[in-house]
Amino acid sequence: MSLLSLSLFPATQAQTIESRRRSFKEWGRSMTEEEYLRRDAEMDSDEHASNRRLTTWVLCSREDPESLGFKCSCETFRRRGLVLRRNSVQLDNDALGEVVCYAIASVFTPERFRRQGYAKHMMRLLHWVLASPSSLPSTFPAAWGLPPEKPSWLAHGHFSALWSDVGHFYQSCGPTTDTQGWIVRDAISTIWNVEAGDTDVDTSRRWQWLSASDVETLHSIDDQRIKADMAAMSLASSVGETFFTFLPGQGVEKFQKSRLEHVWGKFKPSVEHWGVVCGPIEPGKTMTTSDEHTAMATWTFEMKPPTLLVTRLRAGKENFLDLVSALKFVARMHGMERIEIWNLPEVHKSIAQEHGAVHIEREEHLPAFKWNGAEASNNVVWLNNEKCVPSFYKKKHFEANVVKVLLVLSIIGNSW
Repeated sequence: MSLLSLSLFPATQAQTIESRRRSFKEWGRSMTEEEYLRRDAEMDSDEHASNRRLTTWVLCSREDPESLGFKCSCETFRRRGLVLRRNSVQLDNDALGEVVCYAIASVFTPERFRRQGYAKHMMRLLHWVLASPSSLPSTFPAAWGLPPEKPSWLAHGHFSALWSDVGHFYQSCGPTTDTQGWIVRDAISTIWNVEAGDTDVDTSRRWQWLSASDVETLHSIDDQRIKADMAAMSLASSVGETFFTFLPGQGVEKFQKSRLEHVWGKFKPSVEHWGVVCGPIEPGKTMTTSDEHTAMATWTFEMKPPTLLVTRLRAGKENFLDLVSALKFVARMHGMERIEIWNLPEVHKSIAQEHGAVHIEREEHLPAFKWNGAEASNNVVWLNNEKCVPSFYKKKHFEANVVKVLLVLSIIGNSW
């Protein structure tokens, strides 16, 4: 079937179920198909997906857009973000505003439709529904027919992001054949091996362990801290630079835990702690009233290899190692072999290396963004590019038309 005869459509309920049934065969390890479909259906009503935040898209025939024979599919999640533009030497002229942005996930082409360019075409068309018309080329490529119809309820996104397991493939998926798509930025991991002796925690520092609900609360109040972080960035930035970040909240923590409950739910001992806040917390204060100098971290787990993945980190030089000690304590408790942090702030890298960490450039799970503003991408800075959602499916495909993009619903946090 020619690309001219295809377009991008929001999936019907039947198409959404079919897209999940297709992906189960390659991504549903350790689950039955019934469990896989039930989990996703139950999560559709959660905060991260409700109110049309989650949209499944299909590349389908223009003549039969509701067909279950669609070529490929993907998901988008509407998120909140911040953009700060350094407009002039006068800081008062800087523009900090909350914007709509998108995370992209679950790009999948079944075997019978692979190697025909369908996934690339779908991703190219996606720009024409997510981005504002002012950020798109003035003319839609004639070889593709008419542009996809943008749903009236879909907000324009100032930027979008995905995590690629096929290198820089998505950079070639621009809104036209000669424009760029998603650009890889900062795929650096800091990793510690967890040794037998890494179990001692200095309890004299008034550690406060966080439950899942505590972490959700913590992220929901973190917006103001992130805004303050961005404002501080202006002081050290150059005129013309632009910064962007995703914001926390909106059910992100519940999403990532529910998604892998069939894994961590079997841990012995059971997982009670999903984050930690450590001093200085004065008597009578809680995590919601502690000041910006309080060190904190949140995490999730991945099993191949067994890894505690840090999803959020904030620490000063004076308490960074204490925080690492807490991470090792939790990792050891649940039999994890490694601790991994994405894009550890430069201020901590030498300290981490002196205490056993290694810094590597990843060859998978590459963070990539598409900027929909007038600014050049090389003048745009992606802040808080941390690991948030674990890699659910480890099977890799070099074939570009079948891709699992690791969903990043929230990329949050910064270190002081």
